[in-house]
Amino acid sequence: MKEIVFISLAAIMTASCSNIFNSIVIPNQCKKCEVIDKYSREVLFENEGCGGSNVRLEEDAKVAAYAMSRNGSICNVEVRCETWRNAKTDH
Repeated sequence: MKEIVFISLAAIMTASCSNIFNSIVIPNQCKKCEVIDKYSREVLFENEGCGGSNVRLEEDAKVAAYAMSRNGSICNVEVRCETWRNAKTDH
């Protein structure tokens, strides 16, 4: 039981450190991830963020794609991510 608590705390601390690092060091680094139906090209899920808000966007999109494909109604989904620099936040 103690191992599970330790692993959970370590995961939370790692995610928090990533958020802080991205907010301070690369605040203008932005990312957008989408889950797309390969056949219809319809965007089924989308998330976007800059700086500290772009942590785990790709992982969250992959989880959403997995959840959609498990229902059996959508078999062919793909995750696409793109990154860019937001010039508005450059100092």
